[in-house]
Amino acid sequence: MSKVITQAQRFIEALETDTHLQAQYSIASPNSLDGVVDFANAKGHFFTKDELEAALKHYPDNAIVRQLRQYIRM
Repeated sequence: MSKVITQAQRFIEALETDTHLQAQYSIASPNSLDGVVDFANAKGHFFTKDELEAALKHYPDNAIVRQLRQYIRM
């Protein structure tokens, strides 16, 4: 797994566990995967939309992951 996908996974983990980041995410309320990437990049988590999609495919299912996966066009 690439280092960048790991960065995307770290963002997902942070979003799961950091209540401050969750509050900021809720306020920003991105409504697309690009919006999620823009939010993450602004918070110091640097990866692309494709890298986030790849990370989501390998990440265990939970509420945050389900929310992020809804933006992936299947």
